[in-house]
Amino acid sequence: MGIPEHSQLATVIAAADEMAVRLCIPADMISLHRDLKVASMSGRTKKQHSLRWGAFLLTYAAAEGFFNGALGRALEQSRPMPLNPDKIRATAAERHSVNLFTKDWGVRTRTMSGERGNRSEWETFIGPEKVRLYLADMKSLRDILGHGGDPYRATNKSGALWTIQKGASLRLMGVEGFLQACCDLADQTILAYGGPLENGPTWPEPDRSALSNEDRPSLPLLS
Repeated sequence: MGIPEHSQLATVIAAADEMAVRLCIPADMISLHRDLKVASMSGRTKKQHSLRWGAFLLTYAAAEGFFNGALGRALEQSRPMPLNPDKIRATAAERHSVNLFTKDWGVRTRTMSGERGNRSEWETFIGPEKVRLYLADMKSLRDILGHGGDPYRATNKSGALWTIQKGASLRLMGVEGFLQACCDLADQTILAYGGPLENGPTWPEPDRSALSNEDRPSLPLLS
């Protein structure tokens, strides 16, 4: 039997709809980043980097806002809940008796950890610990960027970041992968509240490159 529809499902769907709207801008920024690769303009590389970090920060904020909205914290005066699986799981259990970030949860993203040399590929992180490590690395990068720090000093305990001469950080493909991962988290939240994904939003997607247009792997709860 499936999970029965929760009384707060409508709130979760509304939070997902808002997240989809907020993801339109970072998706467009990723597409523009790709457009600049073929544009003839001075300072192209520096401007591309700015778009990459901006798209990442907006994606992170949208995902954080989704969980605060879904769990009824958006209108509270307290500090917003961070994108931390342990805190989100505990809050969902306490407020709504819903189990989030279970053993079947996972995310899809782009990494360089495959067997294709310097070409990225889709990779899955499945299970609470792997998802926690991935999101912790994303939070590390978010905190660094938010304080004007060096984006090549982020942690990489999940192995999802690119390791280059400057340090560990995300390429454009990694930012695109993070956007996909955030959509996966929202979809699995809808399922946990007993909702069919058909009731959720259609997620915005950037213009895909030949690599990122490859078939995305399935997850235990998502095809």
